[in-house]
Amino acid sequence: MPVSFNINHTVQGDSWLSQLDARTKMLVCVIAALATLALSSVWAQSALLAVSLLYFLSLKRWRITLYSYLAMSAMLALSFACLFLIAQWIPALGKGLDIRNLCVPFMRGCTMMNVILPLAFSTRIQSILNSLQSLKLPFCIYLPAAVMIRFIPTFVNDIRQVWESLKIRGWQLNPWTCTLHPVLTTRLLFTPLLFRSLKTSDELGIAAELKGLGYAASMQQYKVNRWTKYDWAILVLTLLTSLAALSLQIYLPTPAIGAMR
Repeated sequence: MPVSFNINHTVQGDSWLSQLDARTKMLVCVIAALATLALSSVWAQSALLAVSLLYFLSLKRWRITLYSYLAMSAMLALSFACLFLIAQWIPALGKGLDIRNLCVPFMRGCTMMNVILPLAFSTRIQSILNSLQSLKLPFCIYLPAAVMIRFIPTFVNDIRQVWESLKIRGWQLNPWTCTLHPVLTTRLLFTPLLFRSLKTSDELGIAAELKGLGYAASMQQYKVNRWTKYDWAILVLTLLTSLAALSLQIYLPTPAIGAMR
């Protein structure tokens, strides 16, 4: 089977994040999600974004970090352009727009990206499965969750393979070419990625079932997960960051204009 349910080759061993317990990184994601949803101040979101960015940078996957933020920046620029055009056509709508409030949803997205990608790229899938099984979750919940996490590094590898195949065939795609030839870009880049993603998701689910997942009574953990002082330190730092962001929300709130919150 071309896709394995083992991500040993994708786990970054040089990063200290690979030494953390999977449950620790999952709790960091949960706390970050609750904090980003509960807080709406620009200053509070900036604090969460800054600390989570340091967490992401410690993964030492510089290309993934760069491309992830380039994609988020492109979406932010596109949304600003669309809102600017709408404001030109409907001046009454433009009066209720505020750049600070428009940035908050993207800051939330960047914060979650900063904590989810380290989980996907620095954690072995067996550790994630063991952690989810320890929560006594049903098979129909923890298997799709594990497949989704495993899908992230696999999708990155699919993008790399499609891009290399285009270079071998002599196609040089760049932002300018993608803008001038959207149909060609869809045919050469997005269509292969779509079909590879569908095939990969199917193969990941089959690989998981072939490895015996779902029959917990006959499975034994190869390695018992134990928390260390580093896991406790990360959790304490995460809670302190959330409390600091909450303090910024209280003392430096960002006034919401209209429905932009």
